[in-house]
Amino acid sequence: MRASRRRIECGQRGENTKRAGTGITDVQTNRALALSLLVGSLHAAVLLGVAIALGYAIGPTEYTVVGLAWRYGGLVVLAALPVWLALRYHLLTPLVGLVLASSYVLGMELTPPGPTFHDVAEFERLAEPTGITVVENGLYIVRYMTNASVWTVGFLFAGVVEYTTRTMWEWLPPVPSPPLAGAMPATRRAASIVAAGGGLLHAVVMTWFAARLGVSVSGGLEVGLYLFGGVGMWLLAAIPLYLLVRHRLVLPASLLTIFVLLDVQAEFTARVEGPHALYFGGWFLVLGILLAGAGGEYGLRRLDLSQWVART
Repeated sequence: MRASRRRIECGQRGENTKRAGTGITDVQTNRALALSLLVGSLHAAVLLGVAIALGYAIGPTEYTVVGLAWRYGGLVVLAALPVWLALRYHLLTPLVGLVLASSYVLGMELTPPGPTFHDVAEFERLAEPTGITVVENGLYIVRYMTNASVWTVGFLFAGVVEYTTRTMWEWLPPVPSPPLAGAMPATRRAASIVAAGGGLLHAVVMTWFAARLGVSVSGGLEVGLYLFGGVGMWLLAAIPLYLLVRHRLVLPASLLTIFVLLDVQAEFTARVEGPHALYFGGWFLVLGILLAGAGGEYGLRRLDLSQWVART
């Protein structure tokens, strides 16, 4: 009877310890979330304040409730996610990307030549103003705000790549409280969930991005184009993410992250022939590059070049 009582007491103590540990984790998570949302709100307020001061018509009255939530909320999430990843998991790559992107946007808006507003009548040599305004050397904050979801996807993928890399190489600092419970490489089920979820997120956001930019094809085949591109967007993210968390092949997901960020960054210049049309419609070419990178990385690991160099 005494032995069984001791076992029960020990089990209760262990259970209480787990609960206490979970409580501490919950408190830390809630604090990190609150601070992240605060930083995200400040980030949005600064950018919106600068944009309105420069004369951009992006005030709350300019949009519907849905449009306002999408644009203003997008700026909040854009900063909150990297900050939360840095506070909760000590992942720094997304935060560095956020600082660089936001600094670039503010720098382009606030340094000469700065935005210049013209009526279309000035270019068409019309006697009366048309009321249609063209902005030169500007709109960086507006485009940054509008495309915040694409930037967020890029920063999220950068965090996943950093997490996997830091679990692979011992000379890098470990990730505290890893989201995948430290199991790397992940099981097939966990890797499939990560790949499917990341692929779906990438497909939704990049298909929306294509629609916003007006990507189209002649012959009335827009529906087929968007179905083809949407499936491709899912594959383009799902395959590299699966290879990353299941087989720890870093290069494909790293290239994918770079392609996403370069794609959305190019939209600042608002060129007629932007890269997203190729990214969306010719995704199989991008996928070929990612698979080639995966094959090259796998081959180098099989050769084990580090030991070969050490022997020579």
